[in-house]
Amino acid sequence: MMKTAKIQKTKVYRRRCEELHMQIYYRMLLQRISRHLSPEEVSFLMGKSFDFINKVEIFKIKRIFVHDLVVMQHVLEIKSMNELMPYGIDLASQKYTYELHLTKLGDRVIYELYKVDVEQEQKVLEFKLIDIRHDLDPYEISTIEEVKKISALLDENMAMGYFNEEKRPDEIHNLCCAKLDRDIHPKNLIKVLDDFLNRSDERKVIRKASQYGFGYILAAPMESTEKK
Repeated sequence: MMKTAKIQKTKVYRRRCEELHMQIYYRMLLQRISRHLSPEEVSFLMGKSFDFINKVEIFKIKRIFVHDLVVMQHVLEIKSMNELMPYGIDLASQKYTYELHLTKLGDRVIYELYKVDVEQEQKVLEFKLIDIRHDLDPYEISTIEEVKKISALLDENMAMGYFNEEKRPDEIHNLCCAKLDRDIHPKNLIKVLDDFLNRSDERKVIRKASQYGFGYILAAPMESTEKK
């Protein structure tokens, strides 16, 4: 007999906006979930603070700069902004109140969005999406192996001067995927880079923030050992 997942407290977030904004929100959320990426991983690949996408999803951040939107499109592998547009749907220009009900279960997270009619005290379900629990790791052994491979690869490239110049998170991720010939979980790359940040030797890396996001660079650039 299967055990029922223990329901934790549902959190509710509200936002008032036009239908178009919520249609775009739905498509971006769906794309993230479909790519098996956590909000933290998308934020990392964008070079933003790790809670950036989570704040967008729970409406704490309501406006996104064009640059961030373009980077997000790239990270989520959306070919063009047209893919986010709800063509064929007759959208009202007036603003509505929406409620996001976020429920965390034992093995999943449920997103339920309702359109709220305050006067009629009614709620209409707009969509329901189910995400995995990204804070759980059912593949611990393979995760350990992947972290080791990423660490060895970056150490090797560091010796050749790779981090002498600032590298964006998505650049580093692309390098790992290409060199290891597999899709690398961004969360495992985060673990490796966090370890590099905590080093106290000549291979210590720092996270350098800029107007458009952060990157990684050696605290003290080292001489390349690459053969010329």
